[in-house]
Amino acid sequence: MDQDTRTRLERNIFPAAHQACEPWDKFSWHTSAHVAHSSQALTVDVFGTIKASANRDMILDALARTMGLPTGGPWDITLEWAARPSLLREPHPTQVDVYAESPHSLILLECKFTEPDGGACSQTMKRNGETPCDGNYEENVTQEHDMTSRCALSEKGIQYWEIIPKVFHLDAHTDYQPCPFAGPAYQWMRNLVVAYKVGRQKNKQPAVVIVYADHPDLPMAQKVRSQDWTTFVNTVQTDHVSLHVRSFQEILMLAEEVTHPDGGEPTLWRDLSEWVERKMSTITSERSKPKRKRSTSSKAMVVSRNG
Repeated sequence: MDQDTRTRLERNIFPAAHQACEPWDKFSWHTSAHVAHSSQALTVDVFGTIKASANRDMILDALARTMGLPTGGPWDITLEWAARPSLLREPHPTQVDVYAESPHSLILLECKFTEPDGGACSQTMKRNGETPCDGNYEENVTQEHDMTSRCALSEKGIQYWEIIPKVFHLDAHTDYQPCPFAGPAYQWMRNLVVAYKVGRQKNKQPAVVIVYADHPDLPMAQKVRSQDWTTFVNTVQTDHVSLHVRSFQEILMLAEEVTHPDGGEPTLWRDLSEWVERKMSTITSERSKPKRKRSTSSKAMVVSRNG
């Protein structure tokens, strides 16, 4: 990493979180991590600071308690965590922004800033002139696709649908039009299935948390308050792995609340809250600016040059 890149990244990451990024040259930085709207940078701001905090166990115990998870540290935090490829036979293993684990619980946290939703299934996208899946979960035996599975990913040996009936109120042997996970719910499904499987292997209580920036002009804040989101949440079997939504602001308020009596970090969480609010204000103010229209004279100049 050259010094210019390092400097731009450092300026976009809350100072107390810098320690959590060491060694910087080996950290899995996104190409846009240096810009204000980077969800990775915002995630590192908050959870990197929690990771580096002497009160990490206290904060994560408090967060776990709000979700009904067993408490008791020590807690370990991994930023940019990826599942083992063998876990579900994924050629590209599921990744989450933050993975937190204690002797009794594990939490997978997926963080969103300006993104409108989760990521959709790639099998519905055209590749080499063909679309592996038409968006439906159904038996699909045709001249073009002689599939023995209802899911194109199952056909490739990926085990999502072996776990889905244990995590969702869905039956792997029933057709669904459309597939419940053809769209943005695909990412949440992967997180929940991975959390369930890891929790079973480690004999720990798992949870998945969608963390979002709470501002009325940001799409994920709107999404988690929508009827679509409520409908999706109702499909999850919460007795096996629970699904939660928390805003960055809620988590910071919780951190300040539980660490305040200790007195060791009197202004840290307020400073970080102000840092996060400034980032949100920057983004939302940029989005609210009217787009400049090109003048007629400018268009005429373009036509003239091209003519």
